[in-house]
Amino acid sequence: MAPSLMLPKLPMTPFRVMALVAGVAAICLVFSALTTSGRQQKLGKVFEQLSKTYKRDISGKTMAEPSFWRNFDFQSEQIPSQVTDAAPRVKVTNSTINIMGSNTFYREALPPEGVSSSGEVVVLLHGAAFQSKTWLDLNTINLLAAMGHHVIAIDLPGFGESKSVDPSDPADYLHTFMSTKKVSKPILVSPSMSGRFSIPFIMKYPQDVGGYVPVAPVGTNKIVDRAPELKIPTLIIYGEKDQKLGHTSRNDLLNIPSSQHVEIPGARHPAYLDNPDLFHTLLYNFIKQVHAHRAAA
Repeated sequence: MAPSLMLPKLPMTPFRVMALVAGVAAICLVFSALTTSGRQQKLGKVFEQLSKTYKRDISGKTMAEPSFWRNFDFQSEQIPSQVTDAAPRVKVTNSTINIMGSNTFYREALPPEGVSSSGEVVVLLHGAAFQSKTWLDLNTINLLAAMGHHVIAIDLPGFGESKSVDPSDPADYLHTFMSTKKVSKPILVSPSMSGRFSIPFIMKYPQDVGGYVPVAPVGTNKIVDRAPELKIPTLIIYGEKDQKLGHTSRNDLLNIPSSQHVEIPGARHPAYLDNPDLFHTLLYNFIKQVHAHRAAA
């Protein structure tokens, strides 16, 4: 019998089916490119188009798995120069809204003219010694909006310019704020004290969170038992010098299967202040992957 007929029969796994479909599509596209008259596609463009489609299918499958979030390099790409160039053109507005009896102050920014919207919303919380103005001074709001995102930075109750009313349910407070603002599945950035709000929120409303970026938040011991059930992409950030809360929160949050931790070298508890460039790079790559995952779902 000819050797070619003695090949072992391989099981048709989903990956092999995808590869077979891609192969057939390649033959069809090439034949079409070679035979179509008039507006002919160049052969190289055909393969480029097919390659992009195939990679998108494969990456979408991979990103749905916890192993992707555990292993992806969130420093793999630098923030493009066009983002930093566009950041000064971002307009930040200030507003107040009543949420559960708390007159809540917040800052908001949309992509500037000439920058396409990603459709992603980033909600920035803050630590006890800070407020929404911190993200303005750090240029975080402007950079995120220049990346194409809708950005909202909140002064939590009793901080900054928000009225001091302690909400009976911090999870419901955030949920009410986002519902009122018609915010859907945002990426939630939560340093330190704001864990009082974000931890209960992601436990009570996990389906309403697109991604989570905790920066040494408080209250993480409450999530340990529930963490293995959560499917929220999570990027845990902490400073090298934050030996207490940074390490404790990291260990607790790593129980979320789709999580990864990044230590910022030489940084203190508010790690974003000591290395804002690295912090913004991490946000850029993380949000980009959350967006790609959402698009492929």
